[in-house]
Amino acid sequence: MRLPAAIAVSVMLCPALTPNASADPNAYQIFDRTRRVLQAQPYPDPIFFRTTIRVSEGARDESEHFRAEAFSSGDVRIEGVSDEEAAAPHESNGVDFKLAFSIGWNSGTGGQTATAAQDVHRREASPDYLGVPLISPSYAFGLSPEREEASEPSPLSASNLPTIATVTAIGRVYAVSLLGTETVDGFYAYHLHLEPISRPDRHRIRELWVDAYTYQIVRLETQGNFTAAPMSRVPWLVTFQDIDGTTYIKSEKALAPLVFHHDRTFSDASITFDDIKATDNAEPILPALDRDADVNLREPENG
Repeated sequence: MRLPAAIAVSVMLCPALTPNASADPNAYQIFDRTRRVLQAQPYPDPIFFRTTIRVSEGARDESEHFRAEAFSSGDVRIEGVSDEEAAAPHESNGVDFKLAFSIGWNSGTGGQTATAAQDVHRREASPDYLGVPLISPSYAFGLSPEREEASEPSPLSASNLPTIATVTAIGRVYAVSLLGTETVDGFYAYHLHLEPISRPDRHRIRELWVDAYTYQIVRLETQGNFTAAPMSRVPWLVTFQDIDGTTYIKSEKALAPLVFHHDRTFSDASITFDDIKATDNAEPILPALDRDADVNLREPENG
């Protein structure tokens, strides 16, 4: 049968519809909405929780548990020793001494002499596997935009002109692309790829999975984690959990071995947060005197 010309033209110009045609928003819309949802999270102040660190060293699997609390100011307080160390205190082995020696050449004719000192024992590693974890399950990896302070009104805005719309500009630190949708831990999620526009050491997220219905974060992958090596040099997979409508970190797992000095290597390492709550009847935790010590496990302050 021959179609009328007008109908034939309409058929040719109409795009073909397929069952796989996507009605998803674009990548930047997903990313911006995710940041706003995260900013609106109603976190208690403080929150109380338990941090568990698990590592594998050779054929041995080890773990340690810490009681902790975190405040909206960013302050994290933690028991100075893990439950395991409190039950079996760590004893330092070896004797701390140095060997001093002198080296001289042509000393009989006015030559020079130099003195040097060298440790004669291997420095002992910290009893805490990754350091004392001054970290919080509410850390946002730099995703939560800061609330902007209201500025002084300009002569134009102070006039009687009606307000049509309010626009908030967010500086782009990532180039964001949508890779598709996936089922992650039972959630239907958007999978975003993030490429830092500048400062890749500061903007560390590379992959992000977001619940397609609530826009809460389900999972992310970050290139480097925490502030100290070797944790800051390897990728980590971070999963999230929902507790009473609020998103918290559930686990952080290193995706490569952690090679420390002193001949110590962990083939696997992970950190989990549980028993998260708004009240706790235990004794309050005092601030740590050595909060900035290198042995502490900390997150960068831009989170």
